[in-house]
Amino acid sequence: IKLKEYEEKGKEQGLYRGKGLFVLSGGLLTGTGKEKFEIKEDQNTVEYVFTELGRVEIRKTYVFYRSLDQIDLAIKITNLSDRRQDLSYQIEGPSELDETAAISGRSFDETVALIDDKMFKIKSLKENQEKQGNIAWVGVKNRYFALIVKPADVPRAIQLKKRDNKIMTTLISREVYLGPGESVNNEYFIYAGPLKEKDLVQAGYGMERMLDYGFFGGVSKKLLSLLSFLYKITKNWGVAIILLTVLINTLLFPLTYKSFSSMQKMKKVQPHIQKLRDLHKDNPQKLNKETMELYKKYNVNPLGGCLPMLLQMPIFIALYQGLMRSVELKGAHFLWVKDLAGPDAVALPFSLPFLGDHLNILPLLMVGMMVLQQKISQGGSSEGVSEEQAKQQKMMMLMMPVFFGFLFYKMPSGLVLYWLTNTILMTGEQTFISKRTG
Repeated sequence: IKLKEYEEKGKEQGLYRGKGLFVLSGGLLTGTGKEKFEIKEDQNTVEYVFTELGRVEIRKTYVFYRSLDQIDLAIKITNLSDRRQDLSYQIEGPSELDETAAISGRSFDETVALIDDKMFKIKSLKENQEKQGNIAWVGVKNRYFALIVKPADVPRAIQLKKRDNKIMTTLISREVYLGPGESVNNEYFIYAGPLKEKDLVQAGYGMERMLDYGFFGGVSKKLLSLLSFLYKITKNWGVAIILLTVLINTLLFPLTYKSFSSMQKMKKVQPHIQKLRDLHKDNPQKLNKETMELYKKYNVNPLGGCLPMLLQMPIFIALYQGLMRSVELKGAHFLWVKDLAGPDAVALPFSLPFLGDHLNILPLLMVGMMVLQQKISQGGSSEGVSEEQAKQQKMMMLMMPVFFGFLFYKMPSGLVLYWLTNTILMTGEQTFISKRTG
């Protein structure tokens, strides 16, 4: 299965390649050597017909729609024998989708199902399971896409089996009774497309419930809606991400100002705090008492630098989660970046240790800006602290950006662009506040 919309962006997007096993139970298939297999197709329809003379005919018809992420499947089984047959069948689905949504080898595949109006999301399986009930639909999804099967008639059960560290899902039909010459028809609706809320709502059957933007999902959806609005204006997802980051930082600037101002005040009282530590190093109670009096005298809140930043974290996490799963970024260009959903790999004429023959530019720019930001934020903070503490501050100033560099190096470039833009803005804000507060 290929998605034409994403092929048009310059790169073929396969959703699923493989064979789906169809098993018929009930004794109609005997392997007599009289089997015949045919494939019939026209512009929008493909039909597979299997016939064992004097026994059974199985007809599977797929109908494709150019303007919809939808496939209709009809299965017709006809009893060609001269006696009544009791039968059921099994359809084995894919255990995974194409690995285009993986990050650093990490797969985002998970089995999803809606049973008795309860959402199931299964990433790993310790033992085989069978689930029964009102099975609305079942399938597999990854970070960007989903392949979901919705039966018109409720099946008997679905089986989940562990195979090669993957989950194999099998749909089991209800048992039917066919007299000589009688047929049974079962219809299925298949959604094969992106994880866009609008498309999933249009598909129906509660499929939008498989979307997961994390703990702050409501905020993520609002931010993605705003990002889409900015894209409609700019016609470029990279520019839209930058504008969204600027807008968020502007709205949060009062909290940022309060946080950095409090940190500046803390720097000014550090020499006094160090003197108190030296003076009362053997009397912790008196040290705590005089430290609190010092805070009160200089109107300093020791938590004042943390609380405003903590209030901003839900927004940053929500935007991170939203960008991480935004299929709109797939194939989107920005400057030298060919795909904002993947690393901005630039080919090198030589190979580097650990990095290979490609270099991701945005994470390196991000590390450089974080080092500069740390240097500005630590400016003057060594005054009044011990030599050992000063060394620890310098080590943290280097280690934090390096850690983030490793963390973000193979992340989608859209995420890195957001974090880089945010770091640049925060650095400018820190410089402005430092000069203003003296």
